[in-house]
Amino acid sequence: MNLRPDLRKPLLTAWLTLGGVALLCAGVLYWLADAGEVPQQLKTAEAEQSKLKGTVDLLQRISQQKQANETLRSTINQLKTATGFTPVAPFIVPPNTPQPGQYFNEQLAAVQDFCRPKAFSKSIVYQERLGFENTAKVPKDEDAPHLLAMLQLTRKAADIILSTPTPVQKFQITQPSKVAIITGPAGRPALLREYPLRLEVRASLSDLLWILYTLARSDSAGDYPLVVRGWRIESKNLNPNDEIQQLDAVFEVAAMRFLTDNERATAKAQPASAAGRGL
Repeated sequence: MNLRPDLRKPLLTAWLTLGGVALLCAGVLYWLADAGEVPQQLKTAEAEQSKLKGTVDLLQRISQQKQANETLRSTINQLKTATGFTPVAPFIVPPNTPQPGQYFNEQLAAVQDFCRPKAFSKSIVYQERLGFENTAKVPKDEDAPHLLAMLQLTRKAADIILSTPTPVQKFQITQPSKVAIITGPAGRPALLREYPLRLEVRASLSDLLWILYTLARSDSAGDYPLVVRGWRIESKNLNPNDEIQQLDAVFEVAAMRFLTDNERATAKAQPASAAGRGL
């Protein structure tokens, strides 16, 4: 009888276990030795980041952007200065004036004296009061600043009409709004005040086109355009064979005064009939 233990089965199990461990270790070593796509992904990320860096660092780019914003702001301010309307003497009430309303009447008389000889020399028919109320009463003092601003615009428009290459037949100027109109883009803070005028002129087509062109010009420092908001023209010539046809035109124009940043923060766009003074 053989009393020695049978070790073949445990040895077989041990060898099988050792083989499995060896295979597992070989797999781990292979995985560690082969990184697969990781290096390529790393290179791709580095290449993309190098594109973002460019040749200028971030601080320099921020500085350039700030400078560009300042340049743009300066350009916008220059455009506002070149196109914006500002009342100037004698169309502003001097300090310590006891009766601003009477001061307006005096300036209206001065503008009438300016227009009268020019219209008379060319036999031009026009309305003597230039659209302002035909009354001898003195306007309210609080109305004087806006009335003077409108008088400045009226004088400019009348001077243009009286200076056409050939004389117009007649004209009339009216101020359709007793206040300046605060306007701006929808959904945005108010941007400017509009001072509207209505010009009715009978003249030849070439002179009407000359007026249209001249209204938009601002050639000198401190000058401003009268922006054409609307233009209607029609003919009432009875004889189409007339050598010089006289046409009736209506110009809806306005001067613009841009609001300051502080004014924009509180001003609200309003319709033409809304209350409030224009200055």
